[in-house]
Amino acid sequence: MNITTAAGRETNRLNPSDSQAPPGFICAFRFSGAEALRLSWDEARREIAGDGPTWLHLSANDDTVESWLTGVTAMPDVAREFLNGEDKRPRVHMGPTFMYGVVADLERVAETPEADPNAQATRRATGALRFYVDKNRMITVRAQPLQSTDRLRHAVLEGATFRDPVDLFAGLIRALNDTFADRIDEIGDRLDDVEEGVLDGRHSNWRAELGSVRRRLVEVKRFVDPERNALTQLVTRRLDWAEPRSMETLIQAIQVLNGLGAGLEGQYERSKLLQDEIAALLSEDINRKLLWLAIMSALLMPATLVSGIFGMNVAGLPGTHDHYSFAVVMGVMVVCAAVTLFLLRRLRLW
Repeated sequence: MNITTAAGRETNRLNPSDSQAPPGFICAFRFSGAEALRLSWDEARREIAGDGPTWLHLSANDDTVESWLTGVTAMPDVAREFLNGEDKRPRVHMGPTFMYGVVADLERVAETPEADPNAQATRRATGALRFYVDKNRMITVRAQPLQSTDRLRHAVLEGATFRDPVDLFAGLIRALNDTFADRIDEIGDRLDDVEEGVLDGRHSNWRAELGSVRRRLVEVKRFVDPERNALTQLVTRRLDWAEPRSMETLIQAIQVLNGLGAGLEGQYERSKLLQDEIAALLSEDINRKLLWLAIMSALLMPATLVSGIFGMNVAGLPGTHDHYSFAVVMGVMVVCAAVTLFLLRRLRLW
């Protein structure tokens, strides 16, 4: 695909050739066969009402964009109100010739070479991307930079081709899948490290790490599961107005998302099993220590009894004036301990 305008990373800055663009205008493209034409703000406002496949990506943090969306007559009123709203729960609404809704995504954070990758992964928050799709246009609105739209924009700039807005929306879901897959693989690698540490007998050192991994799994599941449920509607009900090939592409992307969700479920169950394994090993360690304490108590019990008897300060204690009494008493203690040890072994208590 040929791109008529060079582009950098997703940003809210104004294009030099489009000085009147509001800060909320991020990017816009018109698709024509194997060519993607990058549009200025003025061109995007004209093309969005046309018949050609167009993608308009906006920021929700700009009142100018919000006012402009209110006056776009190419969309139904309910969709305009939804795009200007603040709904963040994943959902899909389908109309006779359009659909709109929300998908959850990870925010894009600036990564520096000296930063800790684990710390950066922990800081990643989720954001909401509101969208509208019909036969001629796709409009996306977000509050914070998101990874999926950034991946899709770069795919367009690198030559990806799309037949129509439904195919473009399928590309958005594929970008979302890539984002989820990276996060799930990252969590899976950390889970592998925990499992290896547990198998090596260093389970005490990995308890906190496993807790962190499980928290991240729960965070991802918290917005992946509702998103799967919302998008599955498109598989069961389909879009009658969509081109069949584009609809099949969208269904395939949603099925990949469901597969990622199943993999996430598997990792969650795996983390629970590791948690149970660590708990069992810690319980075994405690029981082993308690056994040693019980054995020591049993070995010292006869000696404690003998020393207690001979420690009584009463008249008539034997051996008080005999020089060999101490050796005899110590011998009795050793014999009692040996007998106790023999009984523990014989009864298989140790």
